[in-house]
Amino acid sequence: MTKRPISVVVENLKTTSDKIRALLREGYLRTEIAQFLDIRYQHVRKVAVDAGIEDGVHRGIAVVSKAKSISKVREDVAIEVLVDAGFEKVGTWVGDGVGGIALDTGAPRDAGVYAFVVQGLIKYVGVSRAGIRTRMANYRVGQKGQRTSARVNQIINEHVAAGTVVEVYVATPPALQWNGLPVVTAAGLEAGLIKMIQPPWNKAGMRIR
Repeated sequence: MTKRPISVVVENLKTTSDKIRALLREGYLRTEIAQFLDIRYQHVRKVAVDAGIEDGVHRGIAVVSKAKSISKVREDVAIEVLVDAGFEKVGTWVGDGVGGIALDTGAPRDAGVYAFVVQGLIKYVGVSRAGIRTRMANYRVGQKGQRTSARVNQIINEHVAAGTVVEVYVATPPALQWNGLPVVTAAGLEAGLIKMIQPPWNKAGMRIR
């Protein structure tokens, strides 16, 4: 069904909440509504949750025009966008009792995308084709021969030692095909999220924050 233009949907509505509810029911995404109304994503999300409206959340794979794609979101908004899209928290990095770190639960064996989150802010986004559990084991060890694993291991260690909670969120998108050719969706999702969020730990040499 073709959606009505936003100007038509909100024409006779006075409050922002009324506009949000109407646009959600019309079929617009939460991210689109936040951009169109120039308001915080959290505002849209709260109105939707309070009203019991589950529409407006990305589920699965959708093809969108470049003009409507999300080019950048604030770091403090990103985790809510990811959770609404299907990311799930799988655990927290903790001290292992001997000066290192360990994940407090078992990570999925599937290939997928993961995010490290501190105080609700996404600090790092990565992808694992061999399985997320294997990738987390690499971060736990922080082998010097693996520069990224060693660098991020040091950052996580410093946060855990300081008593800061570092959470792990993951998503395991299905593989797709394009004109009969295989598409690794996890790799594309990682690249898109890094571009959208620009997590600070993804940039080697950046000051820890």
